[in-house]
Amino acid sequence: MPVIKVWCLPSGQTKDDLNRLHKAIVAAVVSIRELGLQSENDMTCLFPPDLMKYGLGEEIIVEISGLFQKPERTQDVRQRLARNVGGVVKAFYHNAKIECFVATIDPLDGFWASAESEPREDKLPDDGHNFFDGVERGPRDPNK
Repeated sequence: MPVIKVWCLPSGQTKDDLNRLHKAIVAAVVSIRELGLQSENDMTCLFPPDLMKYGLGEEIIVEISGLFQKPERTQDVRQRLARNVGGVVKAFYHNAKIECFVATIDPLDGFWASAESEPREDKLPDDGHNFFDGVERGPRDPNK
């Protein structure tokens, strides 16, 4: 699942501002059919806060990482992704310099994801032990 991080946004962004930007970024990504991504559920979009207020909003960095390498995700497709997402951010912050980086990964080089519906420990029978997938993981913490 690709992760899109938008760094150095101007201070004072409201939840509504970020929601509009999020929706526009998702639309820009989904518009590139070769990626095979269909909705916001196929990506994670983050807006990390910056503790240094100096210069915020003057230069905005967009990092797109975690994009699996696939034959259809050619250099041209990745360039369109950078241009589309960078262009969307530029439309929102037209006075800022925008840079967008796309980094692909080979999932065989190291990737893991949990199943979407793993059982939670607090839903297991309380027998005093912590079992997961039939393997004992040690005594259950009685404070949980």
